[in-house]
Amino acid sequence: MKIRTENLREDVTCRKCDSNSRKRHLAEEILELINKRNDTSYSSLRKVKKGSGLKIYNVESNGALHHYLKHIDDYVCSEYFGPYEIHGKEKNGILNIDLMNIPFKENTLDIVVSTEVFEHIPDPYKAFREVHRVLKKGGSHIFTVPYYEDRENDVVKAFLNEHNEIVYLTEPEYHGDPIRSDKGILVYTIFAQEMQKKLKEIGFDVTVNKKRSIIKGVFGDNNLVFITTKL
Repeated sequence: MKIRTENLREDVTCRKCDSNSRKRHLAEEILELINKRNDTSYSSLRKVKKGSGLKIYNVESNGALHHYLKHIDDYVCSEYFGPYEIHGKEKNGILNIDLMNIPFKENTLDIVVSTEVFEHIPDPYKAFREVHRVLKKGGSHIFTVPYYEDRENDVVKAFLNEHNEIVYLTEPEYHGDPIRSDKGILVYTIFAQEMQKKLKEIGFDVTVNKKRSIIKGVFGDNNLVFITTKL
């Protein structure tokens, strides 16, 4: 393991797979859900059989999670390359998908996976509603987002106006992005307790898993994984 910063949730990087604490926690929750749905007892994602019987959609096409999920049958992944690429079509073999308009039929997916993505979506709750639409009844969205545990309301940092122009409400904040080598990707929203209320209104049952485990390689006091299940 490598430790470079004081933010242990985003650090403690595995030298083998390059996962950090956040992604290891997320991988554990994905594995637990697969085992629960299939009545199996796999000890790691790499051991899950190809024919898991589950339709899994990962909204990213790189990184440790993708590496350990891509061998599973009925696994699909995507990126968002921007509005100037053809929505729902492939670019360099990877689907270009805007999560505010997911090009899948309703009630078709068992699991949706995302990590640190929805804060970068101009209208994140439109995207959450799209996830709800494409999930089967009982299907789950397993995800992480930046989250204020002690605040009631989301912090909206920017939004798109009627002319599709970005309006900044605070100093622009950017996060690093593996497919963008420049300044990164803009943060629109930092979530808070309001998110859970809105997700329940959409039609999700919401579970929050907070974990810190040296044995599991999950470090830091702010490791939260959200599991929302379509009712």
